[in-house]
Amino acid sequence: MNVKKVFSQAFALGLVLTLTACGGSGNKDNNGSNAGDNNASNEQAKDEEFKKQTNDDTLVVGVDSLGGEFIQGFNNSQNDVRAREFMGIQGSVGYDTYVKDKGGKYVVNKTVLDGDPQEKENEDGSKTFTFKIKKDLKWSDGKPVTADDYLFKALLHSPQDYSLITGSTEIGGDSLKGYNDFREGKTKEFEGVKKIDDQTFEITIDSSFLPYYEEESLKAMNPRPMHYIAPNLTIDGSKFALKDGYKLSDDDKKAFIESLDKQIETEKSEYDAEVKEAGEEDPEYKKEHEEKLKTLEDKKKSAESGNDIDPTEMLVEQAMLFDANDYRKAPKVTCGPYKFVSFENNMVKMELNDQYAGDFEGHKATIPNVIIQAINPEISVDLVKNGDIDVFEDEMNGSRISQIRKAAEEKKLQYVAYDRNGYGCLSFLDDRGPTQYKEVRQAVAFLMNRDDFVQNFAGGYAVVTNGMYGSSQWMYKERGADVEAKLTKYTLNVDEANKRLDNSPYKFEKDGKTPWDVKKAAEEYKNNADKFDYYRYDENGKKLQINQFGAKESEITTLLSNQLPDNAKQAGLEYNVQAGDFNTLLNYRENPKEGDKAEYTAFNMGLGFGSPFDPYYQYNSKGNDNKTKTNDPKVDKITEELRQVKPGDEKAYLDKWEEFQEWYNDYLPEIPLYSNNIHSSASTRVQGFDGLTPEWAVSCQINQMSLK
Repeated sequence: MNVKKVFSQAFALGLVLTLTACGGSGNKDNNGSNAGDNNASNEQAKDEEFKKQTNDDTLVVGVDSLGGEFIQGFNNSQNDVRAREFMGIQGSVGYDTYVKDKGGKYVVNKTVLDGDPQEKENEDGSKTFTFKIKKDLKWSDGKPVTADDYLFKALLHSPQDYSLITGSTEIGGDSLKGYNDFREGKTKEFEGVKKIDDQTFEITIDSSFLPYYEEESLKAMNPRPMHYIAPNLTIDGSKFALKDGYKLSDDDKKAFIESLDKQIETEKSEYDAEVKEAGEEDPEYKKEHEEKLKTLEDKKKSAESGNDIDPTEMLVEQAMLFDANDYRKAPKVTCGPYKFVSFENNMVKMELNDQYAGDFEGHKATIPNVIIQAINPEISVDLVKNGDIDVFEDEMNGSRISQIRKAAEEKKLQYVAYDRNGYGCLSFLDDRGPTQYKEVRQAVAFLMNRDDFVQNFAGGYAVVTNGMYGSSQWMYKERGADVEAKLTKYTLNVDEANKRLDNSPYKFEKDGKTPWDVKKAAEEYKNNADKFDYYRYDENGKKLQINQFGAKESEITTLLSNQLPDNAKQAGLEYNVQAGDFNTLLNYRENPKEGDKAEYTAFNMGLGFGSPFDPYYQYNSKGNDNKTKTNDPKVDKITEELRQVKPGDEKAYLDKWEEFQEWYNDYLPEIPLYSNNIHSSASTRVQGFDGLTPEWAVSCQINQMSLK
């Protein structure tokens, strides 16, 4: 069992994944509208609301759903990330020290930094970078941006208490020296960060992280408004400290005790819910629950008695809770082009931040208001044509792309097309159930016709992929043809599927002894396909059965359910597809029950890649974004070597990238389905829209956009 809250995290470093319900035009997340909710009354109400929104001073961006998660570490849907980028909480137009340009290359943010950072190589192999930020930078509330704000996240998010208290899995700085000791609470000082003065700070990259191929990305420090989230704390060198003059008040103690009560109540209710759902108690999970409960209750007793209260620790914990509960849902202080107004009714409202200093090239937004609105994607083209919304990004559906192109020819809208920096896939849990066996995963790949997905869903605006790459990635452009020649091209082939399964534990009939017979299966399927019941079993009499969960909004869920259950019978595999909302999918995928108790071990997803490309986080056994639960010494070695190629050694990096792709193609932690040519459209009144790239969305281009 696992009660950790649902998350899909994006990291400051590594392969940034934004999740989509594979087959949708963007992202499916909780609180999103369903494609089927398009009855007349709903559409009339929406039409009236759109007319109120699309006035001369407001840009309306349509999306297929919104989750309302405005900081990293929780549900990392693509559309929530877009909202964060508008506000500078994440992305290329905020006050990060280094940001990605339109091509995905990390560059120094000259709007933020007063000169390039100083670099020093240390005797132990680590590197120290010293940053000096400009004095005139301000948050949206007019308060100054200081060095504290840049070190705040590393100090707040790195301790393991942050994830225990909040359910987040964002990491504060795993590349920094002293990270593990600080995370485990062995020291209150984080050696890898140091405040020099209000405008100057240092970070030290640990020697174990060096060399790092895209070293510039390690210098990307992102600020968080410490004065708003933790007003009574400051940073003293490498640790948190109390502000001068702060005294622990009775109200502070009361708030602290109330927060502990809430944590205790939440821990108990979540445990009870897990036990009720599972129908039994798991000894290991029970022990973990009791230990956490005791820690919380001991802390509460100590606070109530007034003894041993560490005011700094108390304020840090309060900041963790405020960050994850309040700021996460309503980030009222930001440093991007726009500031948060509200999120309700599947709509994020933002207004121009008049304190914004500009992006790394000095561009500043001028459109007074931006709205991100969840809509029915099936009518997105009509909404853009009619001016009901101004923008709809990342369309992947082939028929709607054809509509976009036709409307553009008629001068009713404009569009930008580019290869996707990501792909659609069928993702597995690789450590439990039948999908823990490579041969089973390979068999599934041989039981689907992926070319059908390209044609039936994407209308030809996509290509079938055989590895973990997107057609826009520079590595693929350099070595795509070479690597494709080395990869297995999985096509519909029942014979190949049976060969793989014959080498898996599932090679018996129900008695666990009699060899499963492919001829019997063929005869049974021919005569009784609808009531087929000749499945494979292992020696313990466990049936070969895979349950897949897909987002109900996704056309790929439908395509898979039309193919796999029927094809799989011929290989003795019972394959079931269940559809539901995307948030439920994330819960099943990221908080699975142990062993055979996991309800679902296959999920159709869409994954968007960021840069640098560092699959260590996703597939190394120590990677903290390892959602597939992959544990393979071979890829542990490959991912460690890939990230530690010396900067500038492109050939060595590409060689190692090819090696990773060959591993991925054989191990199949996911089955890649396709990589799209995607189309983003805008109404004719939008100017500056043509600057979009796979790495540069409207939320980045906004500083160069205007409305006629």
